[in-house]
Amino acid sequence: MLLDGGIRRGGDVAKALCSGARAVLVGRAYAYGLAAAGEAGVARAIEILRTELVRTLKLLGCESTAALDRSYVNVPTIGTSRRLSR
Repeated sequence: MLLDGGIRRGGDVAKALCSGARAVLVGRAYAYGLAAAGEAGVARAIEILRTELVRTLKLLGCESTAALDRSYVNVPTIGTSRRLSR
């Protein structure tokens, strides 16, 4: 499964990988970097995502993305509903 959309931070990449994504597409960061500073902006945007992902892995105690699994995120069970209390 590829995840495309909603990725804004390195932590989002980690969550997607924990939830079962095999790859995460980061077109938004790429586009923002390109619009802001051309090629250098793209390189900086990717560097920021990588730095944030590495920080998230360290905080989780994982040496690589291969160590990520569903135990690191709360994934709602399909078919459950959440009721709001008033």
